[in-house]
Formats: sequence, C-alpha cells, structure tokens
Amino acid sequence: MRDRFPRTDSCLPIAPRRGRAWRLAFVRRFFACRFYLAPLREMENCCRKKRWPVLPHWVREEISIEDAMAAISALTAWPSSAHRPAAWAPRASTGACLHGLRAEPAGPAAADAHAHAAPGAPAGQLATRRACAFVFVANLPLLAEAYGQDFASAASLEIQRRLCANFVVSPSSDMARLRDDCFLVWHNEAFECTTFDGREPRELPGTMRRASRPIETLLAVLGAEPVRAGGIAALVQLHADWIEVCPPEQLGASEIELTLWTAQPFPDSHETHADGWRQLYRADMDMAVRLSEALRSEELSFSWRPVVQSGSAATVLYREGRARIASRQGEPVLLEPEVFMPCLQRLGLTRAFDRTVMRRAVAALRMRSSVQIGVSISAQGVQVDHWWASLLAVLDKEPALASRLVIEIANSVALQDFEAARDFCVQLQLRGCRIAIRDFGGGADNLAAVQACRPDIVKLDAALLRRARESAFGRECLRDMLSLCTHLASHVVVDGIERDDDLHIASMAGAQWLQGFGVRGAERHARVGSRTGNEAGSDVVDDAGTDLDGGRP
Repeated sequence: MRDRFPRTDSCLPIAPRRGRAWRLAFVRRFFACRFYLAPLREMENCCRKKRWPVLPHWVREEISIEDAMAAISALTAWPSSAHRPAAWAPRASTGACLHGLRAEPAGPAAADAHAHAAPGAPAGQLATRRACAFVFVANLPLLAEAYGQDFASAASLEIQRRLCANFVVSPSSDMARLRDDCFLVWHNEAFECTTFDGREPRELPGTMRRASRPIETLLAVLGAEPVRAGGIAALVQLHADWIEVCPPEQLGASEIELTLWTAQPFPDSHETHADGWRQLYRADMDMAVRLSEALRSEELSFSWRPVVQSGSAATVLYREGRARIASRQGEPVLLEPEVFMPCLQRLGLTRAFDRTVMRRAVAALRMRSSVQIGVSISAQGVQVDHWWASLLAVLDKEPALASRLVIEIANSVALQDFEAARDFCVQLQLRGCRIAIRDFGGGADNLAAVQACRPDIVKLDAALLRRARESAFGRECLRDMLSLCTHLASHVVVDGIERDDDLHIASMAGAQWLQGFGVRGAERHARVGSRTGNEAGSDVVDDAGTDLDGGRP
C-alpha cells in the first residue's frame, strides 16, 4: 500500500499541536505528499494517541490516493507546487442515504456537468463546483446532556429553519443536512458567495478566505437569537467555513463522512463531567441568554476609563471602553464583564459578544474623530476568522479610524494557538491598530503568549499595585515588573489607581501611564445604540451630557 503514494522530499513532519488548525495542517502533510506518506492505518493510530477524531472507516480500507484525494476538502487540498496524479478524478456516488439525504448514481445531471466542463479540461473532470459552506453546531451534545435529547433535536431543527428562511432558495438543491449538528449550504441567490470582484472563495488570498463576509453573516444570523423549545432557552455555538464538496445530489457516504470529520472545530476528547456540571452549565447558559437579550434590546453601555500619563493627567493615551449591561427590575446592579464573561468563556460563546462590542466601538470612533478608544476582546477571539470579516474590511477602508483603535486582549493565559494569535495581531497592526495585553503580572501569566502577540501596550494587573501598598517587597515587585515590561511593549500601564497614595507609589516605581478609578474623569458612562456608526442620529454621550472629547455634544 505504501507504493501507492507518490514521494517527494524527505522532510520530517512537525509535531502536531492540539486544535483544529493544527489537526488540519497535520492531515495536509499526509495528503499533500511533503514526506513519505505512511499508511492510513498508521495515521489513524497517531490520531488515536493524540485523542483526535479517527479517520472515517472508508479511509482505513485499501483505497487509492486518487479516491482519497477526490473526497478531501479544500482545507486539506493539494498545494499547487505538489505533484498531483494525472488520473485524479471525482469519485463515483455510492448511493448512500444519511438523514434523508440520498446520493443517486451518476445520471443526466452528471452528464450535463461533463458537457459544461471547461474547454480543454481533462476527460472526466467536472465543471467548477458551486461554492459551499458548512455550518457545525459545536455544543449540540452538551445541550442534549444538559437539557435532554428533545431540546437538542429542536435546536437542530431551528437552525435548519433559519437556514431555509435566510440563506436557501431551493432546499433540495441548495442545502443538505448531514447530521443533526452539521449542514451544508451551497451558493444561491439568497447566499451570495461570489464576492470580491466576482472571485469565488477558493480563489481568494489566505486572509480573505479565512475572514469572509458571507460566512460572518451566516454565523451572525443563525446565532442572533436563543433557541427556545419546551420552556427552555439556550444559545448555539456555531462554527462555519468554506468547503469544497460535490453538489447535494452527488454526495456519497465517503464525502459525507469526511465532511463531518473536517467540520469539527476541535478534537472530541470525550471528556467526563464532574458532579454539578449540569447545574453550572444551565446557570452559565441563563446568563448568556440574558446577555443576548440585552444586546438586542440596546441595554449595552460603556464606562470610559482614560489611560493618562504619570504627572500629567491631561495627556491621555486612549480611553478604555468597558461594556456593561443595564440592570433590570430585581437586579441590584449593572452586569459587569467580571460577571458575565467567565460564563461566556466556559460556554465558548464569547465570539458574538466580542463582535458586537467591537462594532459599537467602531461606531463611537466614527462619531468622534479625535478620540482614541480601547476595547477588550476574549482570548477565544484572538484569531483571524470569519467573525472579524467586517471589522477587517472597515479597517482596510478607513486607516484613520484604525489608527485610533486599541484592541485589548483579556486573559492571555487562555491563549492556546500562539501562531494564530500572532497572525491576528500582525494583521491588525498592519492596518494601524494597536494591541494591548491586559492584567499582566497578576498570576499564572503566559509570557510566551505576550511574546507571540508583541503588543504595543502592556497593562499590569491591579493586584501588583495593591501588594505595593502593603510592603516594601510589593513595591520592589512592581518596580521589577515595570522594568521587565519595558522590553515587551512600548507603553506600560499601571492599573488599579484608586487614591492619591497609589499615584505616589506608581510614580516612585517608574510608571509611565496610569489607569483606575482614582484618575480624574475615569468613570464616564456612554450609551451606544445598536445602529451602525454611519447612520444619522446616533450619538455617544455619558449620563452627565459630556461626550468622549470632554466637551458638550
């Protein structure tokens, strides 16, 4: 079987790391022939050792490389520089049926596709396939475990209904439901994919392919509202991307199984849940639903906290906008990020919130041309993907706006993929944005993550200043941390200023920039509506009627 695989160079594989991107890179190294390809059974054993989802059963059989490559998706396709077998041809349909989707043998439709093949194309090569995207409901098993299988089935049907209502013209030819948690949507009049000067997703550069507006719209619309059934409300965790597959009438069992394997956003480790997990999951989901409803009802507000120069409070580096949710009847105080962000992080639902907050910040920047604003995003959002497509497009078109935006990365210790984080920071810095790392030095810090992000600003954790109040050792630690951070970023901020003594301690330690409630003008609340910044009538004003520039609106 080893002789069936073409050989190229003798480059050894890089040890794969956990995560979908690294798993796909590992698969690509096998299928792209960058080294002697081991038998697929050996690859399966490696996947089992790494606790990755094993390859589909059809891959474990004695099949040729031509059959395997015909079913591989665009994410694991052959590189242009690699040798491709001349006999590579599309696989024949198997006629398998899965969840009501039956693949029929090649018939008139296939013959018509051959007839419309590109001129000069090799015999047996089909015409260009329609652009296709998959939608994967990543938390459907957790919903079934927390709320029951009936609710999980209802959630799957609701996602299918939203797809048909917003992105599908003909369900039989534009959409396929491979499983309760996986759907395919092909290019049609309701799901326009030929963007960027008429080019299809496969023709786009890397960054544009990873961050495209059609997929962002798909994610935003499908996850805009909670799924409700049987008196239960919950949010779905969606993952979507481009994929190259056959049309729905030609899908076979092999393509279906490999698509399901490719669509998984992270390895299925079959983790066991501790006692009380269900109660914690439901409590977190209730908070996530509450937050989703607050965003739709325009209950989001910002508290603006300036970062000022030590010894000159009039010099402002930027103003950090901290998102807050207005309290309802029966709720004692505003919902702060310290309350709801841990819930969203445990559920894996931070992306939609990060996107919403960033859009509000862009709207505020458009309305105040002299203000520099900082917005915090979670570690889960530190990657270039479809959730940031519209933001990247805005920054490309408005470089002056980008130069006034500071993106703060919270909980950097949770960063797992340093390569993706580095790419994210580079893409934003190239567009003019500045990157800040928050709460550094307060505990289990990830110095490697800071080095990967190469931030422009490092903000020290407020705990360092609190310890400096108590002892000389604490003041020495603050001074040493400031000295260290000057080698990591251009600007270092001491956070947690609450009184005059803190100003003196920070200044004596060599602080360059200060932030906290003790800084003049630190608490300014600004209402930001749901309207985009280019719509008339929108405004950003605090409760006292003072705008972000410090004057009257």
